[in-house]
Amino acid sequence: MTPGEEALESAVLGRIKRVSVWAYVVFAVGVLILRGFKAFVGLTCSAAVTMISFLWLEEIVSTILQPSPHPNARRLTVRALARFVLLGVATSVTIFVARFDVVGVLLGFSVVVVGIIAEAAYSIVKN
Repeated sequence: MTPGEEALESAVLGRIKRVSVWAYVVFAVGVLILRGFKAFVGLTCSAAVTMISFLWLEEIVSTILQPSPHPNARRLTVRALARFVLLGVATSVTIFVARFDVVGVLLGFSVVVVGIIAEAAYSIVKN
């Protein structure tokens, strides 16, 4: 990959992350006002699960495409376990605290999708 392609890739991922955060903020305000605190907690936890999964996928793809010569196995193991713990905590809070408020959970899982759709619209308008 050339430096220009890497810069373009990081710019695209940065835009997707920013739009995802803004989508979360908009969804959170709306859900908190219209559906209450439990729906807000469900939205937050499902958005956290989605963002953690998205960031993890981004890291895996970049590692596969550009492998390091000597990966640190201990560091990789600790990071993987920490992510599994975060995913487990967010999922259990969604189940036990939010009681699966459907609107909140679905909007939370849609946060990254909104970012990807916005990036697609941006690239269409740009071209």
